[in-house]
Amino acid sequence: MDMVSPVLDVFSRLWTCSAHNTDYVRKLKRNLNILESSFNTLRCQRDDVNRKIEMAELNPIEPARRTNVVSDWLQRVQSLEIEVQKLLDDNEAMKNVGGCYFCCGGKKSCWSAYKLGKSVYRKQIVVESLLKERDLQDITYRCQPDPLQQIPIVEVMGMDAKFNEVLGCLVTEGNFVRIVGLYGMGGVGKTTLLHKINNEFAERKQFDLVILAVVSKELSIKSIQNQIGKKLGVSWTEETEIYERANDIFKVLKNKKFLLLLDDIWEGIELVTIGVSKITIQLTESKVVFTTRNEQVCGLMEADRSIKIECLDEDQAWILFQQKVKHQLLRCHPDVPEVAKKVANECRGLPLALITIGRTMSSKTDLQQWQYALHTLQEYASQFSGMFSSFFYKFF
Repeated sequence: MDMVSPVLDVFSRLWTCSAHNTDYVRKLKRNLNILESSFNTLRCQRDDVNRKIEMAELNPIEPARRTNVVSDWLQRVQSLEIEVQKLLDDNEAMKNVGGCYFCCGGKKSCWSAYKLGKSVYRKQIVVESLLKERDLQDITYRCQPDPLQQIPIVEVMGMDAKFNEVLGCLVTEGNFVRIVGLYGMGGVGKTTLLHKINNEFAERKQFDLVILAVVSKELSIKSIQNQIGKKLGVSWTEETEIYERANDIFKVLKNKKFLLLLDDIWEGIELVTIGVSKITIQLTESKVVFTTRNEQVCGLMEADRSIKIECLDEDQAWILFQQKVKHQLLRCHPDVPEVAKKVANECRGLPLALITIGRTMSSKTDLQQWQYALHTLQEYASQFSGMFSSFFYKFF
């Protein structure tokens, strides 16, 4: 009896192994169909993943990148595709030379069917595993925004003195100038100066974060918070209350040394309603710079320093105007330079006006067109203030 049990166990194992090996051949056709079908499903999943990745990576608002896990998964699917296709090709080749699934083609054909069946079975396991993995993984992750990002600007002459004055308020460690207000009429170059400050400190890396947000006349606290949140990598639904957003912004900024740039403020804003605490500004030695057309706003914003941005003088204005019109065009008629100087003078030293009108007139080669432009500017001088480009384009 003691001898029988081990023998039966060995026999059982041999039988199971033999039956399993026989199934490689006997079920080859069915397993091939299953493999082809399941891999087609995997291929569709692969294509969907690639499509989602492409859309996420090209999203200009919230760009994302593929995870390392999904990159590895895609590579394994690609490698498996080559291997599965080879198995399908091998099956077709074996049938073409007279093989079948039941060894009727002789020992050689039977051995080939066995090897093919075994490979098909194992590849099916891999396919099923990859299908399950795909259900458990994230495809992409949101890119962290660049905390120090430069932006394109139009260089305007005559700003160096004011730029250096603002720079002095921001680079001196330990000074008590935390909030700086830049004021002046529309079109004088306040926004350009603010952009230049952004680029300077993006390069200096004096601050952990440089944040630029546009306020505008139609004040929207949520809009300001959205712009700040985008820079911090924080977002909310439209229904999220202002105080909740402010709390989230505060949590991120309380341990950061930041430079907050607010453009085009028309009325006083309580920074704390946005999420920027003045205590945090002091403790972290952060700074705030804002632009406004109204000097009174500087007081409402409790600016430690108010800097007036003034128009270009007559010589600077003429040089800038010539740059935009192009010197050769001014020689299209002997009288054009004199009229052009008068047109430039009507711009009142406003960089935006000089740039806008200069570009518009750069295609005008007829003296009458220049005279008409001068007449229009003089006639509507009462309407001509700061941001007037829409007014001018109405006539030209």
